[in-house]
Amino acid sequence: MKEGGMSQVIQVKLVSCTNNPAWTIEQAASVCYDSTPTEDCKLVMQCYKSGHTSVLEHASFTFKISGISRACSHQLVRHRIASYSQRSQRYVNENGFDFVEPITASDTSGDSDYNFLNAMDSAQYYYEQLAKQIPKEDARYVLPNACETTVYMTINLRSMINFMNERLCSRAQWEIQEVAKQMRREVVKVMPQAEKMLVPKCEKNWEYPFCPERQCCGRHLKLKDVYKND
Repeated sequence: MKEGGMSQVIQVKLVSCTNNPAWTIEQAASVCYDSTPTEDCKLVMQCYKSGHTSVLEHASFTFKISGISRACSHQLVRHRIASYSQRSQRYVNENGFDFVEPITASDTSGDSDYNFLNAMDSAQYYYEQLAKQIPKEDARYVLPNACETTVYMTINLRSMINFMNERLCSRAQWEIQEVAKQMRREVVKVMPQAEKMLVPKCEKNWEYPFCPERQCCGRHLKLKDVYKND
């Protein structure tokens, strides 16, 4: 029987992408304007800044995302213009499942760590008992959101920009923030032009940043405060 334990590391790996994504977008954009593609891909950034973002859909990226919780993957798949393949709890035996423990549970004083780990032990025990009595697809109902999973995700650049706008925000949940940060690092390696696109929503227009959130982290002024300062 597999010994369950706590997952320590979120890992995001870019496994494939459109060949030379910036150049692919540049060529697509040049068709729209009946122009000649520029070697430094100036059209890519012009289209992004002007809001002509449909051309960004011609570049896509596939990631392997591992070491995340089911709580995180539930947030991930809310970004609907993407394709996902996830480790199945219906077909895969989850005896001794690994899990993700929030820092708030493990690093605080009191009984939170003890209670959390006890909850994992209890879920593991009852899952294993139920899996002997009923199909795995029904025994999985007692598995926690902390259960570790692996996801393949394919997403085009336009949709990824929306993903980053939301999930790089400091108000996003910590786990999916980390996924977003690692995805961004991977994409910038193969498409440096994406560095200014893959930002939190307060920096969508990096020349005129402002926070659109009701509760602001203070990174940038809220829009009403920008106007007050003018």
